[in-house]
Amino acid sequence: MVRPLNPWKRANPWPRTPFVRASRHPWTLRRSLRAGLAGVGALTLGTLLLGVAGASVTGAFGRAWNLHAELQPIEVQDRRGEALGVIDHCRASQGVNAVPCRESLRVPLTGVSQAFLLAYVVKEDVRFFSHPGVDLGRLPRAALSGAGGSTITMQLLKNSVLAGHFDYDTGRRSVGLVLARKATEFVLAPLVTLRYGRREVLAMSVNSLPWLGIGQRKGIYDAARSVFGVDPADLTLAQSAFLVGLLPAPGHYLVLADTAPEEATARFRWMRTQQLLTLRLLRAHRLIDGNTYLQAASEPLQPRLWRVEYAGGGPDLRVVAATRNPDYTNEPEPAWALQELVRREVRAAGLDPRWVGRVVLSLDAGTQSALVRRVTGNGATGPRAPGVAEGAAIVDVRGGGILALASSTGGDQSSQSGKQWAATARRPVASTVKPLLYAAAFGQGLTQLSTFPDVPTRYGGQAIRNNSGTFLGRAVTVREANARSLNTVAVRVGAEREEALRRVLRSVGYEEDPANRSSPALGTYRASPLSVAAAYASFANGGKLCRPHLLAEAYDRSGRPLPLPRSGCQALWNAASAFETFDMLTEAVNGSASHVRFLRAPLTQRLLGTAVPLGAKSGTTDDVRDTWCAGVTPQYAMGVWIGDPNGVQSVPTNLYREQAACREIGLLRDLPHTLRSLEMPPELTRVGGAAVPGSGVKLQNPDPPTSP
Repeated sequence: MVRPLNPWKRANPWPRTPFVRASRHPWTLRRSLRAGLAGVGALTLGTLLLGVAGASVTGAFGRAWNLHAELQPIEVQDRRGEALGVIDHCRASQGVNAVPCRESLRVPLTGVSQAFLLAYVVKEDVRFFSHPGVDLGRLPRAALSGAGGSTITMQLLKNSVLAGHFDYDTGRRSVGLVLARKATEFVLAPLVTLRYGRREVLAMSVNSLPWLGIGQRKGIYDAARSVFGVDPADLTLAQSAFLVGLLPAPGHYLVLADTAPEEATARFRWMRTQQLLTLRLLRAHRLIDGNTYLQAASEPLQPRLWRVEYAGGGPDLRVVAATRNPDYTNEPEPAWALQELVRREVRAAGLDPRWVGRVVLSLDAGTQSALVRRVTGNGATGPRAPGVAEGAAIVDVRGGGILALASSTGGDQSSQSGKQWAATARRPVASTVKPLLYAAAFGQGLTQLSTFPDVPTRYGGQAIRNNSGTFLGRAVTVREANARSLNTVAVRVGAEREEALRRVLRSVGYEEDPANRSSPALGTYRASPLSVAAAYASFANGGKLCRPHLLAEAYDRSGRPLPLPRSGCQALWNAASAFETFDMLTEAVNGSASHVRFLRAPLTQRLLGTAVPLGAKSGTTDDVRDTWCAGVTPQYAMGVWIGDPNGVQSVPTNLYREQAACREIGLLRDLPHTLRSLEMPPELTRVGGAAVPGSGVKLQNPDPPTSP
């Protein structure tokens, strides 16, 4: 009999050990159990190794150990100490990460209703107070049912130190990424529980819950205020169950005005089902009795965003219809819109935002609120079109502190760093550049009363025309040319001073557009409203240029002041040249040739002599894709831009014709002024109402400072 060939036996060079005999029954119960335990051990070891690797690669060990500092927001106050909200700690590298970069006012557990805490723990992690951060008993049920096996501690890690890594909030999806994240949570969760204890973990969790469908907020404070208009401590059992029921999919809460009634009603019924599920879990675990359950289930909730119709009562309460509440408003706190700019300044000062406890901004809360109302379409010119962006900034002439800064797109306030037009837009400044040109010229011998002909003019072969499309055909003073915004005179003045003008523009932070070969005297350089406001402030600040900033003071977690380096103010103009330019700008508002007559002070103020001097200059690009205005008083300067940041669409005709940008400048007159006038330098005198150098006086500007 020929035995069958055994290739494995021939290929195996190792003889069988004499100490182990082959079993006649290889899959006995005992051996199966041993194999299963070995598999579990191997799986556990593999999970630990994968988790350690994931935590090491993402740097999560250190961040998890300092999780409290990671989640503790920065308190923000205005210059008078009024609260402006809080700012979370966000890493600039996580551009796609929306969760940790949102406003979240922290409240202690004692400031959260007991009903919410019970509902949250029962629904999300009923054994939270008995496991070390990982619930091993929950894993088999999660694997069999397909339900999530994450504990509250693991969810906290996912929403904080692991956000923007692996599969969560990165736009990437794969089984491997999910397993890597879960393994990392598995390793870090016991570490966090050991470091902080369960009560502190619970406090950090309820203050960082991602309510992404509710105005892009997070945390129990924002959820309670935004959804029901109450403090977290005042949440009822019904309201708490509703909020906890939203956690699997908070995006269901958000409803638009154009959402179909059937879809809106179905969405709210889903939320109602989740609320009742949470209440049933509380009753099943005997944390509430039957009467309490019936009372909460029969409460007809009316979230602020919704308008809900109910039928029946008691245990038979049911949703008939649900739509968006047309009267709903939810204006975010000022810090929400400025968070990334504040973070940038904190980092630029060499400070780690995680260790900053409180900052005081140069902002004035009242002025900020008034500017936001104007920029979002509630000002003098009505609502903005959907494709129109607007940015406006007001700075304090003395020191460059930003008094207010707001940006919008189609009337919606923007907090995204890339859409904070007031600080980041780089658009052609158009005719708002002319006062900078004339100030440079005043330091080279020209005065407001120097004359130039308003006749057809050319620059580099290009025919120059005025906005009116006509020419006066006579000589005009620089003072009148600025008031009428004559391009011909600006090009003639700039022709001999082009290099000096370019140096000035670079020093104030304007950027050259290499593709635009026209004269820089026509505003071909690009800048943001904030940069324009800072440049105009120099006319009322004795010729000194102060770099704009938000941070006034910073304190650590213990309340100790932190150092904030300041670049200081640098001389840009001769003091007399600056005053002469300021005087010329006030003529552009009050003179007979003014192109912004609506900015004049009311007659009563003029008669009583209480009007604050206001100078302004408008500007619009030839393609009408950008319309500007800049203004200055003895105490404040302001820049406003309206247009298409992509430079594709033209500004709507009504905004251009109604001088929408310059009408925003009227806000400067409403601000309280402690400086109501400027003292004229002794080198100047009045001739025909215009401030000009005295006989034999020649003004000379200093060399422009280096660009920021």
